[in-house]
Amino acid sequence: MQELIVMKQNKITVAVHPDPAIREKILKRLIAERRFALTASDAGKLISPSLADINLQEAYFVIADNVNLRDSPITRQRLYEMAARGMAVIIGTRKLQAEFEFICEAYFE
Repeated sequence: MQELIVMKQNKITVAVHPDPAIREKILKRLIAERRFALTASDAGKLISPSLADINLQEAYFVIADNVNLRDSPITRQRLYEMAARGMAVIIGTRKLQAEFEFICEAYFE
């Protein structure tokens, strides 16, 4: 009997909510679930305000709030490549557009 090998789909993890406070709460929960931090206050220290504050060429993981996936196709491609390689890419956005749903794993509250 052959085993069915199922590969994990590495997608960009997205916290979606129009309210910044609730979006930050979702991000902190996601960070703690992925064992990057033990507590919510520790998780808050890892969140960058935007992608401009992160050097994507040298980063081992990306955690940023207030990201618009339509802003830069090059940055979006880089984030997707990082996620596809298994790196943690956790971002927050006000709204997830339909054209990006297939590369994202969305979390709402």
